[in-house]
Amino acid sequence: MKFAAIITTSLVAGTTAFQPTRKQNHLTKNIGGNVQPVVPPVTRNDMVAIRSPFWDAFSSSNAKSISAGDYVVDRDYTVALTLILVGIWLTMFGPSDTSIDMLGGMFHLLFGAFIGMQTMRTRAVFTKDSFELKSTANKYLGVAPDKGLIPKQRKNYVLGTENKWRYDSFVNWDFFPSIHLPILVYFKETQTPKEMQKKGSLGLKQMDRRDNGQMHWFPAYANVKQLREQFEARGCSKIGPVHGEEFKKQE
Repeated sequence: MKFAAIITTSLVAGTTAFQPTRKQNHLTKNIGGNVQPVVPPVTRNDMVAIRSPFWDAFSSSNAKSISAGDYVVDRDYTVALTLILVGIWLTMFGPSDTSIDMLGGMFHLLFGAFIGMQTMRTRAVFTKDSFELKSTANKYLGVAPDKGLIPKQRKNYVLGTENKWRYDSFVNWDFFPSIHLPILVYFKETQTPKEMQKKGSLGLKQMDRRDNGQMHWFPAYANVKQLREQFEARGCSKIGPVHGEEFKKQE
């Protein structure tokens, strides 16, 4: 409960700190011999000025081409917000009323905040011949629409390669657990040299025994419907139906 109270207080304080001070109006009026300042009514511009600086991060205004043939996919905060809400629920209303709930809540809050930061920072970009993950060039994350995009400072954390893959190297792509409830985005490519490919493992079992490319996963911090449209439009190879549509009737 104390942890939740600290978080709530911090959020309220942070929002208040971002609210700009309105210019003082020096108009006065005489009421019963007493001179009192006249406070003008709040205008629409005032309301826009005091909104959260993170407002633009939740808008879809960034879904635009940054150059001829390039397309930037909308950000999607669903995964981050879900984790944060679960963390708040565990912290405040945990069913077991033990320290396990508190630890679980803290984990979800921190992980949700991390995914949220990645969502603000990272953009899925479709260029003329490649799919890329780039970073926004904005100084402050989420404050304004993207002023530009730059290559990610850190290379792929698994392979140490660039976060850029040609469309003709795609073997498969999909969304897990489904396109209707996306948590992870998956794709597989053959651009990575065979000697550098890592299959990954789950417990003692190999996740993918097929020797046909390198797997990649990233959180669904980009609009999966737009990702699907672009994967299909750019001719990225796909094995089978999209998860969640296995039993959909073909028209």
